[in-house]
Amino acid sequence: MENKNTSVFYNGLVWGAILGFVGIIYSVILYMLGQNLNQTMSYLGILITIVVLILAIRSFRDNVRGGILPFGPAFQFGFVVILVSSVIGIIYAYLLWTVIDPDIISKMKDMQMEKMLEKGLPEDALDQAMAISGKFMTPLMMTIFGFVGQVFMGTIVALIIAAIFKKNEPEDLAVAE
Repeated sequence: MENKNTSVFYNGLVWGAILGFVGIIYSVILYMLGQNLNQTMSYLGILITIVVLILAIRSFRDNVRGGILPFGPAFQFGFVVILVSSVIGIIYAYLLWTVIDPDIISKMKDMQMEKMLEKGLPEDALDQAMAISGKFMTPLMMTIFGFVGQVFMGTIVALIIAAIFKKNEPEDLAVAE
């Protein structure tokens, strides 16, 4: 019989790498299609993250842990997956913003300005808002906030999915030990 590594950390690293690279592939496809700044397409990226995390936790429970996965280890596993994928994704994003397409931040600022103009923001308020947001729209600041945001949202998703897919030992087995 095959001896499987049941470590939450090891398996989380593997699935985190899978999720991270799936995210990069999705981002590259969007970039090549000129849709990387399309807000609707970013929602699809969130859906992809949720689906892969569901597959990861379910696979970890059923294929690695023999169908038993209490909430604590399920959440820990999901958190490691999110943490690893966020690190991988934000490294790619930083490279995109600094090496691959340094003009992308200017495009993001222009899009933001257009949205504010559509809302009818007065010129002086627009200038003030752009000055403030300009301080935060640098590759370093976007990397920091992007990582924190991904981990925060991913943690919430991991909590929900862990609660759904947790499976404790049957009561009669737990009592017999």
